[in-house]
Amino acid sequence: MANEALNVWTALPVDIKAKILSNVFCGQCRGAVTIVDYGLELVMPDIVLRGFCATCGHKVARVVEGLGLSAKKTAQKAKKPSALEYYIFNVWLYGDEQCTQEKRIIRKIQIVPTKTLYNFAKVITQAFDFEFDHCFGFYDTLKDRKNSKKMFELFVDIGEKSRPQAKGVKKTKISQAFKYIGEKMIFLFDYGDGWQFNVELVEKRNAEKLDLKPKVLESIGESPLQYPPCEDEVGN
Repeated sequence: MANEALNVWTALPVDIKAKILSNVFCGQCRGAVTIVDYGLELVMPDIVLRGFCATCGHKVARVVEGLGLSAKKTAQKAKKPSALEYYIFNVWLYGDEQCTQEKRIIRKIQIVPTKTLYNFAKVITQAFDFEFDHCFGFYDTLKDRKNSKKMFELFVDIGEKSRPQAKGVKKTKISQAFKYIGEKMIFLFDYGDGWQFNVELVEKRNAEKLDLKPKVLESIGESPLQYPPCEDEVGN
């Protein structure tokens, strides 16, 4: 609280602070004196200066009414995350059954963290030239998907049966799912064909001007066919 009060006090114009400091009542001197060696205390909605009289050394105090509200606004502004920020993700599919790093098909995607996971899922599928036409979910693991600690599923939003710990994707923001750089999740798209996209938050980037439109910053490898032709179709 003292730091919040100090920030507001420091921001006041010098002449205003001088008038306040030189106009403190001293019970010993029975008049207005200058306060010295003072500290600041936030007592909402006011800020209280406590120190000593420059003339006699007696303890004195001065209440600056309403200044505490400015401290509260300053604190709230400091806690609020920057709106001018992008999240940068590496999203990849493995291009072979052995899941070798060299065969990864990668898309580097820039998106604002205030977008929902539903929006993010649509961006991912479009980046790989897929139709956005199936249910999906984000999971912190697929080794035991049903018992994932973090899971977000479209099933929740459409009223289908889901796990108790699952949350929806239409109201969950990207920033609520991905907390730190290096965090990874699996984006499982189409539970029938089971497309598994690896998603990693690799960077948080400040921006002078915010462009809400997602961008694919880099593409490595050719996108696979979402619906490859059946053997019968190939033969014909």
